[in-house]
Amino acid sequence: MNDFSKQTLEKIKKEKVHPKPRWYFLTRNYFFWLMFALTTLLGGIAFGMILFITTNLDWDIYQYLGFSLPKAIIVSLPYLWIALLIFFLFVTYYNFRNTRRGYRYRFIFIFLISLLISVLIGCGFYYYGWSETVETQLRKRLPGYQRMVYTSENQWMQPENGLLSGTIIEINAEETSLRLKDYHNKEWIVNIRQAMIRSNVTLTENMELRIIGQKETEDVFIANEIRIRMRGHQQQQGRGRR
Repeated sequence: MNDFSKQTLEKIKKEKVHPKPRWYFLTRNYFFWLMFALTTLLGGIAFGMILFITTNLDWDIYQYLGFSLPKAIIVSLPYLWIALLIFFLFVTYYNFRNTRRGYRYRFIFIFLISLLISVLIGCGFYYYGWSETVETQLRKRLPGYQRMVYTSENQWMQPENGLLSGTIIEINAEETSLRLKDYHNKEWIVNIRQAMIRSNVTLTENMELRIIGQKETEDVFIANEIRIRMRGHQQQQGRGRR
């Protein structure tokens, strides 16, 4: 036995080093696989939110805001969810690398596979309306969420720029005006006498509207065009019937 081997054995005895049992490595491996699955799922949710928010915006109204298309894209991107998606992708990579054979794979391979899985999960979340459910709950339960993410509510709640959105409370008997409660719980009288109604539907109470027009006074709005707000699952059903 050479000097190096003797020194190693003496060090092991002195420091009382013991080999780790097999269950330790199995548990560690299962833990990182579980975390890999969890962070991939979270990345999928983040992608689903990006998809929901961007597709729910109306990209043809930026002329009313005086924006060019590039500026509109910069303003509207959901940076919070993009940052979360990137974060979860890197955590997913770290978890996979720490599995039993994860070290064999290159960064770009793991990253792209994780991104692909997240995209597929996110598309599923969006298609079945779960992304919309998450977004609704966040708006209700997380103070300041709407200030962190530019949603369709932010886009349409700009009466000074001719954009108003909310829910019909009441329609007058002549159907020339209606009372609307906006997303800030403020009530408006909306003149719809000359308004063009998209989708050719009859307006009813509790219907959500997006209105293009002019603000006349602090609580009166004149509508030029009315769009019916369709929720995510309604949009999917509409596409399916085409």
